[in-house]
Amino acid sequence: MRYILFIISFNAFSQLSLPTFQSIHNNQESGNILQDNLILHLDASNPSSLDPNDLTIWNDLSSSNNHLPIFQGSTTFSNSDGGSLVFDGNDIYKINNLNNLTTQKITISFWIKTNDSSGYLACMSRTPNNITNELIFMISGGKLHFWDYSNAYGFNTKSNSTVHNNQWKFVTFVKDNTSGKYYINTTLDRSVTAARNVPYGSDNFLIGKNWRDNNHGYSGNIGAVYFYKTNLSISQIEDNFNATKSRYGL
Repeated sequence: MRYILFIISFNAFSQLSLPTFQSIHNNQESGNILQDNLILHLDASNPSSLDPNDLTIWNDLSSSNNHLPIFQGSTTFSNSDGGSLVFDGNDIYKINNLNNLTTQKITISFWIKTNDSSGYLACMSRTPNNITNELIFMISGGKLHFWDYSNAYGFNTKSNSTVHNNQWKFVTFVKDNTSGKYYINTTLDRSVTAARNVPYGSDNFLIGKNWRDNNHGYSGNIGAVYFYKTNLSISQIEDNFNATKSRYGL
């Protein structure tokens, strides 16, 4: 009869690293942003969203299929900081109709790097033939500027801080009916109140320029865009920031 002796080293076993809640939670650092109520997710660092060899369409990674083809101009691709699109002030990506939009509560976030003090990040329902039920998220005077309009202004406000120092910034505006909040990275920069609640059309969502008046083109880098049909909390904005900040050197 043969006997096999198994020897267990408790010292070796003690060296095993078991996952903790903290380490699991921080796996969001790998890039898993919040998915609930996400209707647009554009990511220049993800080849499923953007092919660096074909910049004619920026594909939506959410389930809403809100893919944005190039409408005007010709962006370039930067390999730095994980990958981003470089806009030259004339470029527009546009979708004719944004799917699954509700307009009482929204959150829109961009990863941007620019030294330009003026430029449209995004707008909707602002066309050469229409200015009703529109929203605009832009940089004006170096500050974030969110305004909406339908016969009269709802929001027409700016952030307290500037964002055009040519460093990567995670910029966010949250609308909860007539309450609004500007965030820069994970800091609440300013809380604002709208004069009235403006319902939005879902047509002609675009990134990069004021199509209606052919001005205020954005010049700089855009790494990612997130659009939610709800008002995210500060902790959720922090999670999205932490999920993606490492690629931007933060």
